[in-house]
Order: sequence, then C-alpha cells, then structure tokens
Amino acid sequence: MNLIKRFAVAFLFIPSIVYLFFAGGFPLASFLAMIVLLQMYELREIFIQKGLNIPRITLPLSILVFFAAAYSGLLEIIASLFLVFLIVSGIDILRNRLQGSFGRISTSLFFMIYTAVFLASVFRIRLMENGAYLIYSLMGLIWLTDTAAYFAGRFLGKHRGIFKASPNKSLEGYLAGIAMSFIAAFIFAHFGGFSTLQTLSLAVSVGFFGQMGDLFESMIKRDAGVKDSSSIIPGHGGVLDRFDSLTIAAPAFYILLTLLK
Repeated sequence: MNLIKRFAVAFLFIPSIVYLFFAGGFPLASFLAMIVLLQMYELREIFIQKGLNIPRITLPLSILVFFAAAYSGLLEIIASLFLVFLIVSGIDILRNRLQGSFGRISTSLFFMIYTAVFLASVFRIRLMENGAYLIYSLMGLIWLTDTAAYFAGRFLGKHRGIFKASPNKSLEGYLAGIAMSFIAAFIFAHFGGFSTLQTLSLAVSVGFFGQMGDLFESMIKRDAGVKDSSSIIPGHGGVLDRFDSLTIAAPAFYILLTLLK
C-alpha cells in the first residue's frame, strides 16, 4: 500500500514540478516559497520535541527571507535575517523569557538560512544561462545518486554504521552514490553542453554535498527521536525528507558555478 501511495504521488506531482522548473519566474519562486514554509513548519515541530519552542512568526518570516535571497542581493538578505533576529529576540525581551532565549534566537536564524537562503539558490541557478537544464540535471542526478546508493547498500553493503546519523547507510552505498554522480554528470553534460568545470561542479555538489544533506537531516531527526519529518506527503514522509539532498546540493552547486563563471 505504501508503494502504491509513493507511485501515485510521484505520478501526480512530478509533471507539475517539471513544468514549474521549466517555467521559472514567479511560479517557480512561489513553489519554492511553499517548500520553505513547509520545511520551516516541520523543523519547528521537530525542535518542539527537543524542548525548543520557536515563535510561530518565523513561519511567514521565512517567506520574506526566501524572496530577499531569491530576488535581491547580500544587503537585502542580511536585512531580512536582521529583522528575524529583532523580532524573535524582541518577543523574548517583551515577555521576559530568559530561559532558552539564546536557543530560540540562534535556532530561528539557523532555520532561515537552512531553508530560505539555501533553497533560494535553486531559483538563482534557474536564472543562469541554460538554467532550466542545470536544474533538471541537478535534480535528476540527485535521484540517480540516491537510487545507486540505496541498491548498492542493499545488495552489496557490508560495512555499515560508518555514519551514526544513519547507521543503515553502508560504505559501499555511499561510494556507489559518488561514482554514479560522476558518471551521470558527464552523460548530462554531453546533452547540456556543460564545460568540464560545470560537470565536475555538478558531480561534486550531488555526490558529496547532496549525500551530506541526507545525513544532516537524519542527524536532526535522530537527535529529536523522530523517523519522518512529517506525514504530509503520503508514502514519502515530510517535505524535509524529500528535499534534504537538494537543500544542501543546490547552494553548493550555485557557489561553484558562480566562482567558476
């Protein structure tokens, strides 16, 4: 039944996501803003279980930070994060809440960077020359890398427990994911006309940083004692579960592309 749900959701949503990344512009920005909002909600719920109750005002503020990061420059990003700092710390000051104030403020800022700023890099990549194909290559490579790591780990994995954040992940699966990222990156490059440096940037971003994104989210969930970030996507868990690799791979890819441009 769970497998049927996964295929049904994929059948319904993948064509829509493909269209949004092709269209770009405000439709794509709105979709990414919705993802940011849902990620913020899930993170807030996870951290509540850790005894850290982040103010609800951070949810709509995450959209503000996202649009500042997607459409504006460094000054606007800093200003939006500064606004978050003022509001969250101001709430604690006005309510005389001293216990846990540092945790609430620092975690709120972390949430904003991890979700809104990092995912804004997806939109920034779409604005680049050949941006649509760059994004399709990034997401396709993430899927292929995850698939290779899963099946290699399942059938060949003998050395498990290398990462305490994800004890079931094996060394063989991890290395297979890296190998797949480089092989597939050069295949995508052939059709997309990427330079060698762009191809290597794509492979490194997914093979190393994309898998790190999966491990990072597993670390957060294991620390909080939860299996899935939520059950909002039938058969797939939460939004954090589905976009964990992209959330780290995209900013890595954007930084490398910008530095090498």
